[in-house]
Amino acid sequence: MPVGQAPVKYCLDCREHKPLEVFTNDRRRADGKAFYCRDCARRRRRRDRHRQLGREPMSRHPNDVEVPPCYKWCPDCETVSPLEQFPRNRSTPTGYAVYCKPCHNARGKASKDKVGGARTYHLQRRYGVTAQEVEVLVAAQGGRCAICREAPAEHVDHDHETGRVRGVLCFNCNGGLGQFRDRLDVMASAIAYLQGVTWAELLGREGVFLGISSHPVSPLSPSS
Repeated sequence: MPVGQAPVKYCLDCREHKPLEVFTNDRRRADGKAFYCRDCARRRRRRDRHRQLGREPMSRHPNDVEVPPCYKWCPDCETVSPLEQFPRNRSTPTGYAVYCKPCHNARGKASKDKVGGARTYHLQRRYGVTAQEVEVLVAAQGGRCAICREAPAEHVDHDHETGRVRGVLCFNCNGGLGQFRDRLDVMASAIAYLQGVTWAELLGREGVFLGISSHPVSPLSPSS
């Protein structure tokens, strides 16, 4: 290698000599660099993902395809499409997802089907349970809300501190716990309020409540 020339390495995939900085570090190798350049390594990982999903690997490298401004390459369908055909994604350098909308949706559906459907996918992602486990829990509750025992059990409830599922509630009871912020002291105060503990001392005062005032009370006007 001539003096002053930047060090290069031969990539086994693209069969080209490239600068060392385009190779990832690998301490297992004698030169401390991976066998393949970053682009080829990325293509290999993408090909492996295709195999796992049961799809055919890419037949062409994106660098071999001309991508006009405001267009983007989709590695799944191997087509160049306008940017509006790609979902937005703030976490990527381009601000758009890697795959076009049809391929993006197909991948999402494949991920959900892999774990047993959209409901199980949602439940596992949020609560760590499957749809079948929730059905068993609902059956154990007799199909009714675990709190009121009246309305159908439809909403999974979990402890916000531990993440553990506590039961399946109806819409009103689940919303009620949320409004009380799962605070036992506030709910105890609410029970005391309903039982009349907090306002019992006011019952003897005239004119405080309509039912106990010794003075006649006129009906409320429509504008009141």
